Amino acid sequence: METLSDLVFGLALSVGALALVGHPPTTATGLYSSIAQFGFSFLILIVTWLAYTRLMALEPSESPRAVALNAALLFSVSLEPFLFNLLVSSSLHSSFEGTVSQVYAVDLGVMIGVLGWLTWELATERRPPLAGKVRDGLRRESLYRWIISGVYFLSAAPVFGDVVLLGQPLRPVIWTAAIVLFYVLRRNTVPVGEL
Repeated sequence: METLSDLVFGLALSVGALALVGHPPTTATGLYSSIAQFGFSFLILIVTWLAYTRLMALEPSESPRAVALNAALLFSVSLEPFLFNLLVSSSLHSSFEGTVSQVYAVDLGVMIGVLGWLTWELATERRPPLAGKVRDGLRRESLYRWIISGVYFLSAAPVFGDVVLLGQPLRPVIWTAAIVLFYVLRRNTVPVGEL
């Protein structure tokens, strides 16, 4: 399952990069905007992959539930570059752009929620033997992931597609704030040296 997962994450990152080549910018502003947009998608995928590989390194076996969660994660990871490229496409009609933005928010919510569930599974397993504070840290981390997942799901509400803050739609601002919030919450959750 890990080999397949690595392949899917690698392909998702490649698809995102290929989208840049498919629609090359023609101005300096367009170049910077394209790089920033790709950077956001890259950040989502690479952070998810790093969390996933850390969890799978500690997971002693592949239970049927873990396999199902992995499949759900891989499906949402596979969708991310497609949805993101649709989202940043300038040829979308505004009503369809709102729908794509909502589906992208749900996809991010699923990704983070599944990681939370995998983290919880690891924290509550009897094996491998983990130190008590590591287990407690993993439990808190899973709860933080579920909170952030909830923020993504909440951001899919239609009202957040219509609100503009400082010239930007509010939904992407919420997504970015959720990432920052997770790392603020997680900062002292799991002693890294003990994983």
